Amino acid sequence: ALAAVVLVVPTGRAPDAAPLTPAALALPDAPGQPGAAARPEVVGSDPGVVHFATPALVGDAESATWTAGRGVESVEFRGRTGQARFALARSAATLDGLQQTLSSAGRPQQRTDVRVGGRPGVAWFDPSGDRQLWFVRWRPADGLWAQLDIYAAGRDEATGAASRVRFDGAHRCVVPFRLRSLPAGARLLECAVTLGRSERGPFLEGSLVVGDGSDRWMTIRAQPAPGDGSRAGDLAAGPYRARRQGDDVLEMRVEPCVVEAFLAGWGRGYTEADGLAVLGGYRPAGDLGRPTSW
Repeated sequence: ALAAVVLVVPTGRAPDAAPLTPAALALPDAPGQPGAAARPEVVGSDPGVVHFATPALVGDAESATWTAGRGVESVEFRGRTGQARFALARSAATLDGLQQTLSSAGRPQQRTDVRVGGRPGVAWFDPSGDRQLWFVRWRPADGLWAQLDIYAAGRDEATGAASRVRFDGAHRCVVPFRLRSLPAGARLLECAVTLGRSERGPFLEGSLVVGDGSDRWMTIRAQPAPGDGSRAGDLAAGPYRARRQGDDVLEMRVEPCVVEAFLAGWGRGYTEADGLAVLGGYRPAGDLGRPTSW
């Protein structure tokens, strides 16, 4: 099995806090699925699979958000003193189109040539207070483009971290639910899941994006439900009751999660009736504490 991350838990937590292990942030293995190096053409094409592994990106990550689909695969780690994002795509233009998620001063410096795992690439940095936000971009295999955004002390540290990304195996992008009812012509476009350290277990948030070829799409997101309960909605969504939550957002509670459908605000073209139909096909899957069961 491929390790997803190597972590060092930062100090300062409550003494009875459970230690964070590498498995807490890991996606389940995808047996039989190729790594990106073996099949570059599949990267970003299957929302259910991430075709890389990250043995070490940051030393004290407390959460990791994995995404797959719509041409990109990525993981973003966050910790008390470290943060990084790795993204993999089949074109440099796709990486160029990604929104920057790590803060910087907005003054990128000139690019310089580097080597990452023996492969050519470029690196540049952007000042960020007393830290430097480094961007390392390289081609790990023909037909692939990779980029690591990471706070680092210098270029060598940043490229060293990039060289530890692995492309010889795959993992399943999983969420603890299924959608049994999709609008006509729609399919799954993207999966995203955030795993981390929590008293309630590793699941923090998961979402599926569904849509069709006409640029219509909606996002279904689930999060662990708060303990204070939620009032019943007045809208029927299959076996559930949903309610409007602001403009173009529907919400319902299906234990143990709160589930939302984002309509026009996160896409265009789908109606409230479409959202209710998709929510009506929502089914919990597996134990929130065991991603391998999703």
